Amino acid sequence: MMKLFFHFCLVRPVIVAALTGLILSGCASMPPTKAIPVANTTHTIYFIYRGWHTSLLLDAKLLAAQNPQLADDLKGQRYARIGWGDGDYFTGKSKSTSTAAKALVASGYSAVQLLTYDYEPFAEIPAETRVPLAITIEGMNALVAYLGGSIAIDTKGKPIRLTAYGDAMGAFFQSKDHYSLFSNCNTWSGNALRAAGLPVANRLTAQGVFEQARYISLWQSEQGLFKYER
Repeated sequence: MMKLFFHFCLVRPVIVAALTGLILSGCASMPPTKAIPVANTTHTIYFIYRGWHTSLLLDAKLLAAQNPQLADDLKGQRYARIGWGDGDYFTGKSKSTSTAAKALVASGYSAVQLLTYDYEPFAEIPAETRVPLAITIEGMNALVAYLGGSIAIDTKGKPIRLTAYGDAMGAFFQSKDHYSLFSNCNTWSGNALRAAGLPVANRLTAQGVFEQARYISLWQSEQGLFKYER
């Protein structure tokens, strides 16, 4: 059982402020409603935004079904929460400002974080920080393939595990993807949502991605797919 985690996604407020003009130029539009899935949406995932970081919460069994390399970590679990970031900073190996800055231009490696829950964790995740999103079977299959595909494996087909330092929680794995200013945890999450069949555009900030996800969630709620928590 895991407690709610909280961490940064390296794009610190001071850095974000310096890039405000660039970021805002791509944050105005919302997804077209005609592209939002409403039919045959048999699965629900949750998009979470806390502390300048984004992550996804989904059914652990569905994630395990297509990713046998995670079988040991997901055994007996109900939910899995996955995020991505710079390896040194994300795992807690180094939380210095210089490490955060370096990651934006010369990240040595990236990491996937996996937290698992054998219970419903919604009481631990404030409603204002998460939104439900309905997706199709095809969307779910593509999503779990994307998530599993982000994890680097060794010659024996095992995920390459990383050490968690300090108060870092969950399991960490080395990722195949490269972290940088223009490929951060928020662009990674946006790619995950697009893989799931949701019309999300690339955004550099967690808020930019979350606002799109919330817009989609509200629209799906208005179509009667679920009750949106405010």
